[in-house]
Amino acid sequence: MRSVLVIGNNYKFNKNDFIDSYVIGIDKGALYCLKNDIKMDLAVGDFDSISNDDFKAIKKITKVIKLNPIKDDTDTEHALNLVKDYDEILILGGIKGNRIEHFISMLLYLKTYPNLKIKDDNSLIYSMNNDFILKKENEYKYISFFSIDNESIISLKGFKYDLDNYKLKENDPLCISNEIISDEAYVKLNGRLLIIMSKDDNI
Repeated sequence: MRSVLVIGNNYKFNKNDFIDSYVIGIDKGALYCLKNDIKMDLAVGDFDSISNDDFKAIKKITKVIKLNPIKDDTDTEHALNLVKDYDEILILGGIKGNRIEHFISMLLYLKTYPNLKIKDDNSLIYSMNNDFILKKENEYKYISFFSIDNESIISLKGFKYDLDNYKLKENDPLCISNEIISDEAYVKLNGRLLIIMSKDDNI
C-alpha cells in the first residue's frame, strides 16, 4: 500500500505521483489538491492557513479531520500516524519554505518513519538501512549521504567519489554532493543513511 501526503510548498503537481495511492491533503495542501483537481481520500489539519470558504469547499469533496490548533503534534505528524503501516509514504512539498523549522521536523520524521520519502521539484529525500543500487539518471545530478545512526559504515562504488568501509558519523559532511558516474552505483551499508538527491542547480 502507498500513501501520498500533500503539503505543497515548492511542488508543481504531477498526477503520476498519485497513481494507486491513498491521498491526504495536509492543511493548505488540501487546498492545493482542490485547485489542481487531485482527488483526496482525506484532508487533515487545523486549517488555520486557509479561509472559511476554502475550508467549506474542501469539506464538500472529501472527508476531513479538523484538528485543534493547540496540540502536541503537527498536522503532518498526525497524518503520518494514520498511514504509518503503509509500505511507502510520500510527502510532496515541505522542503525549504519560509518556515525552516517545519523542514527540520520533516528530516526528523525520516528517523521515525523508515518507509517515508519527501519530494519537491528539486529534491528527493529518504533513508536506507541496507545495501542498495542506484541507477544513473537524468533527473537528479547530485546525491548526498548523511549518517542518522550513531556511526554508519559505508562503501561506495560507481560514484565520482568512491569509499571503502568509511566510518560516517552523524556530524560528518564528507559525503555531500557526490555524483553517479557509472550506469549503476553500489552502496554497501551498515547503519542508516539519510539520502538527498538534488537536481543541477544551474538548470
